[in-house]
Amino acid sequence: MSAPCPEFGFAVTIEPPGGPGPRERPTFDEALAALLASRGLSVEAGRAGMRRFIVRSEASQATDADREAVRAWLAARPDVRDARVSDLIDLREAAG
Repeated sequence: MSAPCPEFGFAVTIEPPGGPGPRERPTFDEALAALLASRGLSVEAGRAGMRRFIVRSEASQATDADREAVRAWLAARPDVRDARVSDLIDLREAAG
């Protein structure tokens, strides 16, 4: 019996400068959702303030290119004070 295929994804932590206001948050979230959708990725909800969430691929294999695209997009945002994107992780292993 073989082991199940890994489900690669990555963790993202974002710290907005002073926290986005109610009007700015939907715009940021919509732009992030559009970026992820364009790459076949989805996100689990984060928490307010410093937001942490997991990005996964609809095809179950997020790639280093996906990680780099998200990292570059966040680095270019003036409304993000700090952002960290983890290495690829096996989400099945991390959940177990």
